[in-house]
Amino acid sequence: MTLSGERILVTRSVEQAGELAALVRRAGGIPILFPTIRLTHPGDCGALDREIGRLSSFDWILFASANAARFFCERAARLGVGSWPGTLRVASVGPGTTKELAARSVPVHTTAAKHTAEGLFEALLPLGIRGRRFLLPRAEEGREILPSAIAREGGEAVSVVAYRNGLAEKDEAVAAEIVSRPPDVCTFASPSAFRNLFLLLGDGAARSVLSRTRIAVIGEVTARAVERRDFRVDIAPETYTLKGMVDAVQAFFAAHRSADPG
Repeated sequence: MTLSGERILVTRSVEQAGELAALVRRAGGIPILFPTIRLTHPGDCGALDREIGRLSSFDWILFASANAARFFCERAARLGVGSWPGTLRVASVGPGTTKELAARSVPVHTTAAKHTAEGLFEALLPLGIRGRRFLLPRAEEGREILPSAIAREGGEAVSVVAYRNGLAEKDEAVAAEIVSRPPDVCTFASPSAFRNLFLLLGDGAARSVLSRTRIAVIGEVTARAVERRDFRVDIAPETYTLKGMVDAVQAFFAAHRSADPG
């Protein structure tokens, strides 16, 4: 399988685009870098710092994204918290998040089989929730599903903003290129990456691009964001990692070439 000559839009942040671009190149494709999101620390880190300072009061810390893991660990390290309490258990939403934590030498005690907040809750259920305290570092726009579900089971969930998901600066040259000649595949690893494409290109231009390309996403939440705007998700990997997405894109083209050998 190969992506030979296929133009693949990469919408990840500037800091995170490199890994996906490298995977695309390795598969023979041509990455088109157009960051739509810009990840930053919270404007006020007071709440985050307070929870980092009382990690020992929690039974679990829950990471529902690799970005949450990255920003939380970076802030803890900046505050001089090099090792976490031995009683604190760590839960990850999926392999990408687990990989991020492993790179920072943070042991993961459980990883969700279904890589969503709902899946993370299902992974915690048999381990016991009632009477336990859970810390959930997350994006500023994080969903309330997990804290609500934990509260219903008699646990206490403390959500804290670990990072902000803002709008990237628009690259005018690349924007003009993708509007005049849409990529073969547009990839989105988060709902905000998809939503921000409309903000950067304008609603009409974004709709025009997306109607003339294939759409690949990581995760059910991102897929729902695409479908809410009445677009179809063409490629959705079973493994929620960047490599999983590139593998799925390759499989998509291989299947279509086989179906249309001419």
